Amino acid sequence: MKLGLFFRLAWSNLKKNHQLYIPHILAGTGLTGIFYIMLTLAKDERLKYIKGGYAIPEIMMIGIWVVVILSVILVFFTNSFLMKQRTREYGMYNVLGMEKRHVGRIMFLENLISTVASIVLGILCGILVYKLCCLFICKILHVETILGFYVNWECVLKTAAGFAAMYLAAFLWNRIRLARLRPVELLASAGAGEKEPKTKWILLLIGLATLGTGYYLALTTESPVKAIQVFFIAVILVIIGTYALFLAGSIAFLKFLRRRKPFYYRRTNMIAVSDLLYRMKQNAVGLASIAILATGVLVMISTTVSLYSGAEDTLKNYFMDGKADIFVTATMYHYSEDEKKWYTDRIPAEEIRESVERAVEKYGSRVTAFLPARNIAEEFVVEKDGSTRVYTSSRTLESPPANAVEFILMPVDDYRSITGLDVQFGEGEIAWASLSKGAANLTERTDGTIQLGSKTYTIGKKLDYFPNKTEMSIMDVYGILVPSIDDLEDVGEQIMKEIEWYSNRVSYTYAVRVANPNVISDNDPDESIDDDFTVDLNMYVAKTYGDDYKASTGWNSIWVMRSEMYSLYGSLFFLGILLSIVFLFATALIIYYKQISEGYDDRHRFQILSKVGMTAKETKGTIRRQIVIVFFLPVITAVIHMTVAYPVILKLLELLQLYNDKLFLLCTVLTIAAFTVLYMIIYRLTARTYYRIVR
Repeated sequence: MKLGLFFRLAWSNLKKNHQLYIPHILAGTGLTGIFYIMLTLAKDERLKYIKGGYAIPEIMMIGIWVVVILSVILVFFTNSFLMKQRTREYGMYNVLGMEKRHVGRIMFLENLISTVASIVLGILCGILVYKLCCLFICKILHVETILGFYVNWECVLKTAAGFAAMYLAAFLWNRIRLARLRPVELLASAGAGEKEPKTKWILLLIGLATLGTGYYLALTTESPVKAIQVFFIAVILVIIGTYALFLAGSIAFLKFLRRRKPFYYRRTNMIAVSDLLYRMKQNAVGLASIAILATGVLVMISTTVSLYSGAEDTLKNYFMDGKADIFVTATMYHYSEDEKKWYTDRIPAEEIRESVERAVEKYGSRVTAFLPARNIAEEFVVEKDGSTRVYTSSRTLESPPANAVEFILMPVDDYRSITGLDVQFGEGEIAWASLSKGAANLTERTDGTIQLGSKTYTIGKKLDYFPNKTEMSIMDVYGILVPSIDDLEDVGEQIMKEIEWYSNRVSYTYAVRVANPNVISDNDPDESIDDDFTVDLNMYVAKTYGDDYKASTGWNSIWVMRSEMYSLYGSLFFLGILLSIVFLFATALIIYYKQISEGYDDRHRFQILSKVGMTAKETKGTIRRQIVIVFFLPVITAVIHMTVAYPVILKLLELLQLYNDKLFLLCTVLTIAAFTVLYMIIYRLTARTYYRIVR
């Protein structure tokens, strides 16, 4: 047989089955386009050099792997569905005299046409939409727009090759299945029905146990430290429980409805429940997948939007509620060759201030406030008797013990100058504040005393406020006020004894306010102003103490951190949008093919029912009940999952310095509302398609 005949048959088959192939091609187009966009964002050298663009490649690589995994699943899912719907037709070709190798050629050409269409359209859409994505990224990163039209031909080739390989693997799988079936089996396979499933009580109990355990872990986690440890375990348990309950629980629920005679013995309800029950085995996996995908959309959008929207709140919290624009640290150090030991000492605060003022004035601004915020931020293991030892497992990548905490120690004089609060406490006491929600009361961790350095203190007054200047921590964090700078340095001596290579005993940090931060930030001072400050202090140290001493300085400004934060959170926000689109593609595709498959299975039965007296109105009512009974289970399940996960996600966001509970609640509610509206639209469209098939 000639190739032209095969091609005409393949093209004719695609046109006749356009209701099946158009969604398949559109889904492939969307997945290909999004993959190209992510890959190009990861490879675009222009983005690496914009302010805050450093995080984009790493974040996009995470998204690329997610898209690859989901694309493989969806490609095989759609090909499996198409194979099921077309087997009767392929069997007819076989019966009419075509050999299986001829049928295989028709299959290959059908797949070739749909694959080329998906890849070409996807890459073209990706190229066109990429410019909009760049504009959007520049907008959320708060940088100037990147000009010019950009095409990365390496990414084009990799995208085309990757998706072509996926479609080829799916075709080979279908070809093997075709070769193993006899013509009679091909003719009968599309119409094969499902037997009534039995209630699998063991699977139902497993589902209840795993889902209950996952929910328990999410609801009982009290601190961010524990949240990061149990979150992924809870996710796995909830996924297992969801699939088990949809497989076994849905069947049990439908059989429960069948036993309710007042409900079941209505003509439309009887048909709907019976049809769903007989096909629940194949429906359950799809419905559970929809529930998991929907939960993923809700989690990604609500968290990434919250982080991005709350970036300014996080900055305000980090920079002492707006009391600082810059944190500078400065000490001097030298190494003793005779003792083989590092020595550090203070640089006078007056000299540090003068160096800061000179550096800031070069950029047209001036210092308006210079407040000492000297501190030690260190991890300790706290025993019940109040004794402490320095904890170093974060440097050796070991898991922290339950009694490991992070202390931020500050002299009370510095606390007073920063906050304006006149804190008073007795001799030999420390005042403290919990900086982690859910952290245990400090007095409950000990016998009411605590050893810091060479001294033992009584745990006294609990503070309502502490200038929190911590980075992300996986431990419970406490702020502690010690009586003086000498007490702080005493703790530094303890750290040096326990960690010999630890040279910075105390962080001599100063909080600085400037008159016009924008003047400095516009000059891109990430390194230049820091260099000016460091050179200035090194000159002072060399002049005063000799060339053997060097200044050790640090400079952290609100504009640099804002750039880094918007880079990270903006990239995550953009990734969340792209992945949510992919998940919505998957959800809509699963629902659409599920409805079409059921429509073709039900068409003959509804034709028989109409012949024995069922009206079109009753038929439509039966269809509506059949869809509504189970169709909204996935979205209801996703909302329940999100509601239960809300507390543990909130604690995970605290690790990223987001403490705005109301913002996250608002984002979660709006995300659920928006997703429900989209789900309703998908429901209406697929229900209409189902009705057109069966009537």
